[in-house]
Amino acid sequence: MATRENRQAWEDWGRVDPFWAILTKPDARGGKWDLDAFFESGQQTIDRIWQQAHELGVPARHESGLDFGCGVGRLSRALATHVENVVGLDIAETMIAEARVLNRAVRACEFRVQRADDLSDFPDDSFDVVLTLLVLQHIPSVPTIENYLAEFVRVLAPQGLLVFQLPTSVPAKPPTAMRSRLRPIAVLLRRLGVSPHLLYRLGWSPAMPMTAISAERTLAVLAEAGGKVLTSYQTASHGGGIESRDYYVTC
Repeated sequence: MATRENRQAWEDWGRVDPFWAILTKPDARGGKWDLDAFFESGQQTIDRIWQQAHELGVPARHESGLDFGCGVGRLSRALATHVENVVGLDIAETMIAEARVLNRAVRACEFRVQRADDLSDFPDDSFDVVLTLLVLQHIPSVPTIENYLAEFVRVLAPQGLLVFQLPTSVPAKPPTAMRSRLRPIAVLLRRLGVSPHLLYRLGWSPAMPMTAISAERTLAVLAEAGGKVLTSYQTASHGGGIESRDYYVTC
């Protein structure tokens, strides 16, 4: 289940530094992302995925798409260049509000706040394409991630395409002594209503948990849900020794 703390953290990321929180380019922290470059990176990612999908022979139709954990719509608007209608979901109202502003000219995109811990708002076979990248890793509960994987398969249309990324290994990284002392104070100040912008300028960051699930377990969850894995492969290592895989799935 999306905890109150996790939801609040992403609301705060949407306030203080949404573009960097979505794509953590080292030199772009603190509002330094160039907006055109930010969205162009999304288009490049989707075009690469679409080329791979074409080689795999999916999806059969290109009418509807779901971008789960859409943030401000970096991938949603890019997906809309290949799919007629795209729904972007995110747990943070701040992210969705920004997505609606930044993509108001993209009529193929609709953005909604994701309040539930499933996709019960959508019937079976709702989407020809389901996409979620750099999102599941930030859900702190393994059972919740696994439930979402099953839900993605459920809402995927026959011969549709599900593409997702998920870490397989996240090494433990003990905090420094200074961070250990300051973190509880910053959390308390935030709960007391101190501006997240002020705290961010002072060095505090909203929480950004990292969760991993082994490839073997992920494949088992997908199979149990009725998903058929077309291909999966390890992606480039993220910072801090995090190892991830991309999965292409149909049903």
